[in-house]
Amino acid sequence: MFEEFLQVYSMFEHSGFEKPLRETLRLYDLLSGGALRNTNLASLPQKLADLPAMIEKRKQGIPWEYILGKAYFMGHLFDCSSDTFIPTEETRVLVHAALDSIHKKELVNSDLVLIELCTGCGNIAVCLAMHSSHVKILASDISPAAVAIAIKNVDNINLQDRITLFSGDFFSPFQAMGYTGKVDFVVCNPPYIPTASLSKLSPEIVDHEPRVALDGGPFGIDLYRRLINDSRFMLKPKGMLFFEIGERQEKLASWLLEKNGGYEDVQYFMDDGKIRAIRATKKNNKNDK
Repeated sequence: MFEEFLQVYSMFEHSGFEKPLRETLRLYDLLSGGALRNTNLASLPQKLADLPAMIEKRKQGIPWEYILGKAYFMGHLFDCSSDTFIPTEETRVLVHAALDSIHKKELVNSDLVLIELCTGCGNIAVCLAMHSSHVKILASDISPAAVAIAIKNVDNINLQDRITLFSGDFFSPFQAMGYTGKVDFVVCNPPYIPTASLSKLSPEIVDHEPRVALDGGPFGIDLYRRLINDSRFMLKPKGMLFFEIGERQEKLASWLLEKNGGYEDVQYFMDDGKIRAIRATKKNNKNDK
């Protein structure tokens, strides 16, 4: 949506309007039914008092999300910090894919367990809980600082009874709690950018967002390989694994799933003509314990 806004602004600017920004804002306000004029800006005077310092930080390339301590995802504002990856619009594909399967299982089972790995600021876990009824969500991140932010977001929306946060490496907190083979869903947005490609990212991303949330190893699939292998032993038979992938990584991810041999019914979910998320169902294999 922001890119479209810039395109509209550019059209007004190149058409010779004296105040292209004003024209763009007026157009968006009308098309949104007055959303801009009805925005609550009660805290704006206080924020504007800090504007010079904020501008200096922005000139250094620090993302606005880190300057303000807020990030937007699926209609909600989340607390964030430089310890957490900034949520991206594409991740909504992963969330919607998981929710579709959650809703179907909730029709026949009100005792569902979901594990979300690499939770960051907790935006995925929160959105899953807000749009489902019964699923119990256990979320983890290797960074204790990220988990602290995620706890704040869970508390802000009063979802403490639905989401529990843990700090630890991948499934280690849940294995210790006896969840092996007892999980209905695993959801993960892992680091998937190849190490050599990190230098090609904009400085705003690579210089300020946590590297651990970006670097997926030499081919960008290190975490996929681990996720696919370890999820097989955490999931119940017919349990489902959902994970986000980078652009054109579907062949590698599919190869890893096939090589593992523990999954079936692989489904792909697209956004703007690109595969962004994958679902795989664990086979009913009694040997996976």
